[in-house]
Amino acid sequence: MTKAEQVRLTAWRLRVLRQAAERSGRRGLHKRNLPSAAEPSNVIRQWTTPNVRFAQGVRGQSAPAWIEGKMVNRISIFVALPAFVLACFCSNAWTQDAPPSFELQNGFLPQKQFDAAKQAFEEVQTTTTGLGIHFNETSCAHCHLAPPGGRRLPGGSGPITELRAGYLARNNEFVPAPGGTLITTKAVGGVTPEVNVLSSSQNVRDRFITTSLFGAGFVECVADDALRRVARDQAKRSDGRIQGIVREVPILEAPGRTAVGRFGWAAQHASLLSFSADAYRNEMGVTSPLQPDDNTLLGDPVDDGVPDPEDTGGKFGHDVELFASFMRALSAPPRRLPSAQKDRKEIEEGSKLFKSTGCTACHLPELVTAKEGEWVNAKTFRVPKALGNKKFHPYGDFLLHDIGTGPSVLREGTPLQARGKIRTAPLWGLGTRLANGEPLLHDGSAPTVEDAIQRHKNTAATEAEKFRHLNTRDRARMLKFLQSL
Repeated sequence: MTKAEQVRLTAWRLRVLRQAAERSGRRGLHKRNLPSAAEPSNVIRQWTTPNVRFAQGVRGQSAPAWIEGKMVNRISIFVALPAFVLACFCSNAWTQDAPPSFELQNGFLPQKQFDAAKQAFEEVQTTTTGLGIHFNETSCAHCHLAPPGGRRLPGGSGPITELRAGYLARNNEFVPAPGGTLITTKAVGGVTPEVNVLSSSQNVRDRFITTSLFGAGFVECVADDALRRVARDQAKRSDGRIQGIVREVPILEAPGRTAVGRFGWAAQHASLLSFSADAYRNEMGVTSPLQPDDNTLLGDPVDDGVPDPEDTGGKFGHDVELFASFMRALSAPPRRLPSAQKDRKEIEEGSKLFKSTGCTACHLPELVTAKEGEWVNAKTFRVPKALGNKKFHPYGDFLLHDIGTGPSVLREGTPLQARGKIRTAPLWGLGTRLANGEPLLHDGSAPTVEDAIQRHKNTAATEAEKFRHLNTRDRARMLKFLQSL
């Protein structure tokens, strides 16, 4: 076979293979994974060596005449295992890594819709649009800041904290402040903020830092049973010492139904729609069909003069739906990995130490979302292609644990068994937070990673003790790994 004929044969083989891949329905896959015509012929043969009769069956095409006389008619990969090859392309169980970025969305929304959702997330509310008399901030983006640097999207963590309060009765029972544990810190005009009239008798108080929303769509699409299985595995592997509490929480858009909570420091929400409506009302005082009642002033009704619900349009509120869509479209937080091989090797060593000390029992390195097309949130949200079958690396389990740093406040709806417990802080994006000088733990009371680890007690006491016993070199490597997340 001449050189020219070899080139033509290579091109024909690729055309046959690509056409078959296109018919499998995964049009993006074949473009990324198949070799190009420029690659050596032996590379092409690793993919397929089509025989003439098979080629004649692909879209009715016949093999070129110059092949018939020179090509050995042998069984190829496509003839022997066509179903297997196509299954690899089509399998709904095939997983990909969730895309990491602070600048680009994950593909959940068309760009024009994403831009509209981002605009709603950044919009500043006023009294004419329903801003409550008492509130904490006027925009989602004022709390969930864009990470520093470049043209990054809003949705990260931030310095603003939420205040919750109550008191302990004689039987040591926690009693929420009048109107609920959440205490707003700002008010419109000359109105006195709620925090300024909070009685000193409400002396059990906790602050909660703003959490990052990057990767929230992937977290939402983890099946409930996957999180329940995590809790069971923790108990089995630790002889019952460690077992996260699985909270079954209401789905506001599905009255009477529940799902496994994962959002918020108390894992109080499973759905980003519910999460959005709750924050819109509590943090900005804007009501919606899912949260139709105005905030109060320590339990006393306060009318802001705008008919409720204030967020109208759509089924659950125009803004609430856009907030949820924006969060679902945020990519996973990218890691801060150095380019030097020496540093990368130390980070890899630190990763092994993080595992050997037992930290990965709760700070899970990997979770996988449900398959595309499956239902989550009590069958109110169908997992889309952009979020389905995605591996992501949160370094968290989204369950409640007693690590000795939990809050004294027991917020509304939280079961008694969860008192003093806190949702595991996912560590993805930690490196960016540290570079930005942000504090750690739920109340921001830990200035450094080392301090946060040292303060782990109760069910995490063993792991904290192992960290203390690391030599200086190993401790530095483990901290370097955490700074890379």
